[in-house]
Amino acid sequence: MTRVHDVSTPPPGNNPPPYQPPGGFPGQQPSGFPGPPQGYPPQGFPQQGFPSAPPPGYQPYGQPAPLPGTNGMSIASLVLSLVNIIPCFWIFPLPALLGVIFGFVGRSQLGRAETGRGKGLATAGIIVGLIFIALGAIFWIYVSTSSNCYRDGNSFHCGNANR
Repeated sequence: MTRVHDVSTPPPGNNPPPYQPPGGFPGQQPSGFPGPPQGYPPQGFPQQGFPSAPPPGYQPYGQPAPLPGTNGMSIASLVLSLVNIIPCFWIFPLPALLGVIFGFVGRSQLGRAETGRGKGLATAGIIVGLIFIALGAIFWIYVSTSSNCYRDGNSFHCGNANR
């Protein structure tokens, strides 16, 4: 009759010792070395294993790094440029001019920084602002050179009107 061995216990005989890396496993003190210094580990760290939190400035393993925020000047550039859609700003496109200025400032800030988002917003603000400034300039050129437009006191009148 044959005898069945339990797989959890090694068979009898000359077996090698279990594997142990040089210096022992993490958290195990190698033989022949004194124990840790008095007061070790420092406050805030657990007794064994890894620290409970990564050092400042490092992300924990497995977590995505936070995305940098969008540049505020880029957002302001696009918003100010789009304000010129309102008809009262068609004559004096001051928000478009500010939008172009903020767009160039935002792009220069993003060019110096290694991280940051908003370069596309700044570019869009510059383009939209320049379009509205050009439309304002075309309007003023038309009003000042047209024979149909005339100034009556503090207002301009364009069209066929009795003078």
